[in-house]
Amino acid sequence: MQDKPPETRALRTPPFSLTTTDGMKSVAALLTEAEAILRTQGVDTPRLDAEVLLAHCLGVSRAQLYTRLSAEVSPTDHAVFSQVIGRRARREPLAYITGVREFWSLEFHVTPDVLIPRPETELVVETALRLLARATSNRRQATGCPPALRILDLGTGSGCIAVALAKELPEAELWASDSSAAALAVAQENARKHGVADRLHFLQGDGFAPLNKHTAHFDLLVSNPPYISHLDLPALQPEVRDWEPCEALAGGDDGLDFYRWLIEESPSYLRSGGVLVMELGAGQSAEVLRLIRAQRNYIESASVRDYAGHERVAVAYRL
Repeated sequence: MQDKPPETRALRTPPFSLTTTDGMKSVAALLTEAEAILRTQGVDTPRLDAEVLLAHCLGVSRAQLYTRLSAEVSPTDHAVFSQVIGRRARREPLAYITGVREFWSLEFHVTPDVLIPRPETELVVETALRLLARATSNRRQATGCPPALRILDLGTGSGCIAVALAKELPEAELWASDSSAAALAVAQENARKHGVADRLHFLQGDGFAPLNKHTAHFDLLVSNPPYISHLDLPALQPEVRDWEPCEALAGGDDGLDFYRWLIEESPSYLRSGGVLVMELGAGQSAEVLRLIRAQRNYIESASVRDYAGHERVAVAYRL
């Protein structure tokens, strides 16, 4: 993974701090002050973020935080909280500060080496599970025994998709690849944390290159591709634009470069009847489905809408 440019790294020095006094401040007073700092810096949820960060610093839950609003905070905890509020005021993502993010009701470790898992990506997992359940049922009826599912997560990042699928499919064997060694280290840690490391094979390299020595085909190929147009990158929120790994976001001039490559190359790695599941960016569904239909090795394609009605996932079936 390429390093962040020097000017971005410079922003990581916390420029804001909470005021100090000779006496100790209460939890309520610190929250009020931190909320005001974050609000002035354009943070969308200043009170929530202040609560999450103070609870993180004190080692308690947000619910517990509210039972001790009048309690005084020690100078050491005050200093630590001041530092993390400074980081958040510079728009460093909350998940990178706390080091965790929930996905599929599981807690994942995250670092700036990986994209922060997002709720909308859960639809990729949900869609994959639904399609695999149907395929498994059909194959069981045809052969009389359940198939041994093989799944590939291409560009796994934090491993959130692969780990979630492994938790839900205890009989499946999964591969997860990424070009970034640092990202794979995070994904491996998450696989160990959730007890699925024995069924997850991690491979480093670009695209399908690390799979060349693996001849077996997959039942499912899943990916959350980089799909942001280069033209749209400057308009992203600072938390995304300045902190998350650019190579996991940028998808070329129109955001579709990875889709073009993946749709063209993926049939060689899917068994007959296998399925390709990809997350979509806003407004990309029509063109991605056109690309799929132009690839003669796919016989059927569709998009899946999220709960807000947006076409969020594209599905393609191997001939």
